[in-house]
Amino acid sequence: MGIYMQRGCHETKPLLGRVNRIAGQVQGIGRMIEENRDCPEILNTISAIHSALRGLEAKLLEDHVRHCVTEAASDAKQLDRRMGELIELYKRRLA
Repeated sequence: MGIYMQRGCHETKPLLGRVNRIAGQVQGIGRMIEENRDCPEILNTISAIHSALRGLEAKLLEDHVRHCVTEAASDAKQLDRRMGELIELYKRRLA
C-alpha cells in the first residue's frame, strides 16, 4: 500500500472536517468521564463516534475505488495490486 492518492483541496477539507469532529467527540468523552456524567450519555457519545468512523471509512473506501482502483484498470499489474489491497482491507474489516 505504498502508492499514494493525490487529493485536491476540495477532497481533503471534508475528510479533515470529519476527522476533527471525531477527535472532538473523543475528547468530549474524557470530559464527560471527568464530570461524572451518566453512563448512558457517555455510551451514546461512543456510539456516535463509531458511526462517524464508519462514515469516514466508507467515504475513504469509496474514494479509493473511484480513483485509485479505477485509474489502475488500464494496467493489469496495477489493477491486480489494487484488487489485492481491497481484498486485504475487506478481510481486516471482517476480522
